[in-house]
Amino acid sequence: MDKQHIVYRVASRALIAASLLAAAYATASAQGTVGPPPVVSPDAATLAGTVSITELSASQANREALQAGRTAQPVEMPRHRLPDGSSTSEPRKGTVKTLPLAPEPNAGVEGRIARPFKHIDGFTGITAGDDARVNGFELEPPDQGLAVHDNVVAEINNVLLQFFNSDGALLTNPIAASAFFLAESAFDLTDPQAFFDPKSKRWFFDIVLSQGSFQGFALAVSKTSDPLGEYFIYHIRAFSDDLSGCHGVDCFPDYPKAGYNADAFFITADLFRIDTFTGTSVYVLPKKKLEAGADLTYVRFDRADDFVVQPSVPAPGEPFATANGGTEYLLTARNIQDDSNNVRVIAIYNTSQIVSSPGSLQQISVDVAAEPYGPTVPSTQPNVIGPRCAFAGLPAPRLDGLDPVFQATIQKAGGNLYGVLPLGAKDGNGLDRDVLAWFILKPTLTSAPSLTANIVAQGYVVPPNGYSVSFPAFAVNKAGVGVIGMSITNPDPNVAGGFPSAGFIQFSGFPRGNIIVTGQGATSDDGFTGCPRDHPPPGFVGVGRWGDYGAATVDAATGFYYVANEYIPDPTEFPRGVATNWGTFITRLEPTERTDSVSTK
Repeated sequence: MDKQHIVYRVASRALIAASLLAAAYATASAQGTVGPPPVVSPDAATLAGTVSITELSASQANREALQAGRTAQPVEMPRHRLPDGSSTSEPRKGTVKTLPLAPEPNAGVEGRIARPFKHIDGFTGITAGDDARVNGFELEPPDQGLAVHDNVVAEINNVLLQFFNSDGALLTNPIAASAFFLAESAFDLTDPQAFFDPKSKRWFFDIVLSQGSFQGFALAVSKTSDPLGEYFIYHIRAFSDDLSGCHGVDCFPDYPKAGYNADAFFITADLFRIDTFTGTSVYVLPKKKLEAGADLTYVRFDRADDFVVQPSVPAPGEPFATANGGTEYLLTARNIQDDSNNVRVIAIYNTSQIVSSPGSLQQISVDVAAEPYGPTVPSTQPNVIGPRCAFAGLPAPRLDGLDPVFQATIQKAGGNLYGVLPLGAKDGNGLDRDVLAWFILKPTLTSAPSLTANIVAQGYVVPPNGYSVSFPAFAVNKAGVGVIGMSITNPDPNVAGGFPSAGFIQFSGFPRGNIIVTGQGATSDDGFTGCPRDHPPPGFVGVGRWGDYGAATVDAATGFYYVANEYIPDPTEFPRGVATNWGTFITRLEPTERTDSVSTK
């Protein structure tokens, strides 16, 4: 079998609960809530420099040779914090919900490729071994970014960037993110994301940059549509020293999320002063200035009681929202803040004035009552003990599902917003595991301004007994047809998707068919976050950091869907790190009909 190619395998008896399609059409209050006006940046953002992917790839080959065989102490990526300051990776104390879910009738094993996909394949992307080889140390967990256009796949994971063709062949060496973003050290970077804007034909990569007293983001914008060409590199200060909770200095921007509309690029972040949560802010950057490599002024919107606000991106061919002077829609799940089942829709409008009158942008939000969801629980994997856990004298860890928030970018298609999140629930045998809740919402912003939103459809993805699914991401075309990508695991090592694996489910108005396992895991997770070196008391079962988010997108040039999720690759094909063994699997799906999502090159 080609080392870069792994054919799909079908998950056993995936049960899908796509209920509530016609229920809970809750419409929020008629006017919505107008939020505080924007704060204009006190200093202009200037260009930090330019870089060339081709040149970085060439110089990276020498760096890899220097780092070969050298591995420093493993480094845990910064733990995201909850509003109360606690770590998101600590086991939850809440009770998992027993949900009124029913399996889809006649769901069973799919032994063939089901329509609407003509072909399904994929390849292994960045792995823990790449981290060790390029940067000289290992990182956990993997944080996933993915962008694709015209059969070029860009993956950014933790502090590595690499380009592939659609068959998985390498177009570049793995590139250190510190070199790409012109950072002083890889230790200054965390939480990357990637986008391709088919309208402006530009590639965008963003990451948190915390360097000395600087707190903010590094942002790379391609000069042309060539992904292997030159990029403008910006260092954007996440200014917040004026906020009372930040006490005169800029707070640390945690868990950044990004998206864009016709006028602006949006980066959101939870702001923390040490372990004290001060609120979430949305930074709005003029897109045309970014694409020109020009100095720019930007604005910040504050969301004092929101946590993890996720911007949207339009599906290929989906028009930007140009009414009300240009609008960007964002979603946030409210349960983590107020224990409700609400989903909040946020609209930032007047974005066409971001250059000429940045202070004229406005925000408004509205809450929508949705289906029940709540905290995640650690997933159970097969207890196959690897060398790291054996050294610590521990069983295989459980896998952290992070939090019930929209972890991946919201998709906008047909005027609707598509979002999916994980939540904890019990299976029929009483096993705590994670399932998925998905939502389609229709926002309406009138010129009063008045914002309303209603749920078009909602439901759950519930795998069979024993299975957990986590870190989901939507990829849909402008008709709302596509997939939900995910990680999947089961305590039984003998079933498809037992060892931590990557997979997806078809989506067309609701989930259809079975979960398909594309990246079949080869063994259990054996990383240092789940099996620390110190020897805990007997009976201790650790919780490993299993990623912070997956990613999914549609190639606007071909209409193919791509999803990227964590899995455990075969160490004989993809050498593991000393203290970690995670990998990423990138799935490619060719639809039978592509007219809804193909744009003109």
